[in-house]
Amino acid sequence: MIWAVLATVLLTGITTVILSKVGPVDHPRDRGLSIWSTATAGGLAVIGAVMAGVMLYVAVDLPPPGPGLTVWLLLGACIVGFLGAIDDVLDVPALPKLIVQIVVALAFSILVARVEVLPLGPGLDVDLGPILGVIGTTLWVVVVMNAYNFMDGSDGLAVGVQSIGLFTLALVNPDRPILAFALLAASISNLAFLPYNHPGKRIFQGDCGALFSSFLIAGASVLLATGPNPRATMYLGAFVAAPLLVDVLLTLLRRALARRPLFKAHTEHLYQRWLIANDRSPGALAWRVWVLTAACAGLGYAVNSVAPDWSLAALTGLILLLSLGWYRLGARLDNPDVS
Repeated sequence: MIWAVLATVLLTGITTVILSKVGPVDHPRDRGLSIWSTATAGGLAVIGAVMAGVMLYVAVDLPPPGPGLTVWLLLGACIVGFLGAIDDVLDVPALPKLIVQIVVALAFSILVARVEVLPLGPGLDVDLGPILGVIGTTLWVVVVMNAYNFMDGSDGLAVGVQSIGLFTLALVNPDRPILAFALLAASISNLAFLPYNHPGKRIFQGDCGALFSSFLIAGASVLLATGPNPRATMYLGAFVAAPLLVDVLLTLLRRALARRPLFKAHTEHLYQRWLIANDRSPGALAWRVWVLTAACAGLGYAVNSVAPDWSLAALTGLILLLSLGWYRLGARLDNPDVS
C-alpha cells in the first residue's frame, strides 16, 4: 500500500505543477472572490493520481475477491470530474451540467447502490422501496456534488474539507479494502494538492476537482448505507458534509425568500459574506471551516461507532445547531453595528 500512496502523492504534485503552467485559466467572475486570472482544472491532477494509485494498489496489494462496486463509484466520479474539466475550459451553462449530473447519479442509484431502508431510531425503520430509494439516492448525490462545488470559491476551503470527509469515510471501510484505499488515496491527493492552492493561489481545483471528490463522498456514503452494517454508517456522509450543506441550502432559501434568481452567480454564501465584510484572508476562513468540518466528522464517527441507532437524532441536532449559528452570524454581517 505504501508504494501506491507514494505514487499518488508524487503524481499529484507533478501533474499539478504542469497544469499550473500550461493548463486552462480561470478569469475573475461574479461568483468568485479572485481578482486576478489563475490556472484552473487542477482537479485533473487529483483524478489522475487517484486512479493511478488505485490501479497500483489493485495490481500489487489487493486481496480477492477484487474491486467490486468501487469500480463503478470511481467511474461515476471520473465522468462528473471530466464534465467539470470541460466546464473549466468552456464555461458550460448550468442546466446541461445539472442534467448530466442527474443522469450519472440516477445511473449510480439504479445500477450500483441505493438506500431503500431509512433507520430513524432504535427499532424504527422506514421502508422506502426501490422507486423512492432511487429518487432519494439520486437527489442526495446531486445535492452533495453541488454543495461542494458551490463552496469552492475560496483558496483551500473546499480542498481541505474534501480531504477531511474522504479520510473519515475511509476509516469505516475495513471490510472493503479497495473502497477504503480509493477514499484514502483521494484524501491524500487533495492534501498533496492543497499547498498549490492555499496559500499562494497558484492553481484552482476547478469544477473537475470539486465534482470528482464530492461524488466519491456522496457515492461512498451510499455504499456504506447499503453495506454489511448500514445502521452504523447510514448518516456519516451527512455529518462530514453538514457545514457545507447548511450554508448552501440556507443561502438558497434566503435568495428564494428575497425573490432573487437561484441559479444566477452570486457572492451571498455565508463564507463569501464573511470574507467581504471582515476583509479577512482566505486562510483565516479556510482553517475555521476545516476545524468545523473535522468536529462534525468526529461527532459523526463517534455517534456511528457508539450509538448508531441515534445517528439521525444526533445529525438533526447538529444541523439545527449549525443553522442557528449560520443565522446569527448572518444577522451580525447584515447589521454590523448591532451587538
